[in-house]
Amino acid sequence: MIKRVTIAGVMTGTSCDGVDIASVEFDSESWSPKWEASRPYPKKIRDRVFAIQKVGARLSLDEIFSLDADIGTWLGKTLTEIIEGLTAKERPEIIAMHGQTVAHAPLRKPTAYTVQLGEPTVVAEMTGRTVISGFRQGDIAAGGEGAPLVPIYHYLLSSVLPGSEKGVALHNLGGISNFTYIKPDGSVFGVDTGPANVWIDAAVERISKGKKTFDAGGKIALSGRVDLPALKALLRHPYLKRPAPKSTGRDEFPPEYFFARAKKLTGEDLVATATAYTVETIVQAYEKFVIGNGNPLSAIYLCGGGAKNDTIRLWLADLLPNISVLRIEDVGFDSQFIEAQAFAFLGYRSLLGLPVGGPWTGAEKFGPPGKITPGKNWAEILKRLP
Repeated sequence: MIKRVTIAGVMTGTSCDGVDIASVEFDSESWSPKWEASRPYPKKIRDRVFAIQKVGARLSLDEIFSLDADIGTWLGKTLTEIIEGLTAKERPEIIAMHGQTVAHAPLRKPTAYTVQLGEPTVVAEMTGRTVISGFRQGDIAAGGEGAPLVPIYHYLLSSVLPGSEKGVALHNLGGISNFTYIKPDGSVFGVDTGPANVWIDAAVERISKGKKTFDAGGKIALSGRVDLPALKALLRHPYLKRPAPKSTGRDEFPPEYFFARAKKLTGEDLVATATAYTVETIVQAYEKFVIGNGNPLSAIYLCGGGAKNDTIRLWLADLLPNISVLRIEDVGFDSQFIEAQAFAFLGYRSLLGLPVGGPWTGAEKFGPPGKITPGKNWAEILKRLP
């Protein structure tokens, strides 16, 4: 086994609000988070990412692959600046880069696919570090959904969470919502529940005419009124009826889908209804996959950007009255960087040739883990591999 290696997990989520970076030191027996950093998403690149995912979008190869290169260049420049500001001891040896998801179609059999942009060779060249990327494709090749991939890291965290002996869930609220449920016996279940912030952010941008990109603290939603007929129509989305394992993304829940069914709504009511949809679909998922099956659940720990939305948390607590709904900050972690830490861990597993999915993704056999792009330091890393 590798005696010690430091890996920086790099996460850009569906919301495109920024890049989160978390450096974690691993060895054969332990892991230890070292530092975190976050940088905003460049608006011009963000707009291009959203444009490529619009319903009916038709783009040239130049538009697609120039975006791939530009995201790689932005990430490479950002990481280089951060690394150069660190001491030699703090600098990561490997970068585990998730990439920017622009398409996710695991059900398109027999040619299922998922696409993450951000050219890893550009990042490897600019930083001099070895890069691990393409985490989802191997799981899909093995018959899995390619998502969610964080459950294996959530399982590690659960061992130090209060209530784990009674069943706990770690719930990520990024652009998309997903949770990992860990039973008292240690078995793991994970699933995407639907949108977390995708529709909320789009509603906020629309009513503010681009001046705001998210609902800070959930205050806008709290001042609005939920439109029940629109909510009922939205809850007919076919994804909600699919059995697990399942995963989803912006392409299955585009903002256009929400706006078409909430077209009569304006102002705060639009944001309140989007928020209510996030909450209701989360509650339905817990009732269907966990509580309804007689599984014990003592606490839900929220992480991701949406964990800061107090309205989501309070509405969840109201609808799940016998379960503690907490932010993972309540037990000493930073919710913003859990996903970046998770991909650092998936990078470590990839380095060892271990799969990153599991029963929660539905993979039917061994799924090749992330792809390794050697950097200038690869020869040194290679000497320490088992």
